[in-house]
Amino acid sequence: MDIRPSLQRLEWHLWNQWRERAQHNDHLELTNSELQYVYILLAWSETGLRLTELAELMQVSKASASSMISKLEKRGYLSRQPCSEDARAQRLLPTIKAMTLKQEEPRVYQAAVRHFEQVLSAEELQQLTVLLDKACRDLDLGDLYPPQLFQSPYNI
Repeated sequence: MDIRPSLQRLEWHLWNQWRERAQHNDHLELTNSELQYVYILLAWSETGLRLTELAELMQVSKASASSMISKLEKRGYLSRQPCSEDARAQRLLPTIKAMTLKQEEPRVYQAAVRHFEQVLSAEELQQLTVLLDKACRDLDLGDLYPPQLFQSPYNI
C-alpha cells in the first residue's frame, strides 16, 4: 500500500482551502511565497521576529527576506516595532490584516475534518486521529516549529 498519493491529495486539498479562504477575504493578492512569510510571522505573532531570524527560518538571504518584508509592509500585512534586545534591530509583527488569515486556519482544517466525518465512521475517525498523532509526533519541522500551536480546529 502506497500512502504517498493520499498525502499528496490531502496537501493539495488543504492548500486549495487556504487559497479559497484567501480569495474570499481579499488575500488572493498574496503569492505562495508571500503567504509563507505571513504564515511564519503569524506563528510568532506575540513576540515578532527580527529580519535575521525570519531569513533563517525561510532559509533565504537577508536581502531576499528584506525585499519580501518591504512588499508585505506596503500591502499592510506587517509592521515594524523597535526591538527591546537590540536598539539597531526591529521586530516584524503581523498586522490586523494578516491576523485575519490566522482566524481562517481553524476553518481550513475543519473543512478537512468534515470530509473525514462524512467518509469515515466515528471509530475510524478516532483511529485516524491516533495514527496521525503517532506518525506526526516526531516529524522534523526544521526551525519552523511555532512557539505555540494555533487553537485546535476541532473537538474529537
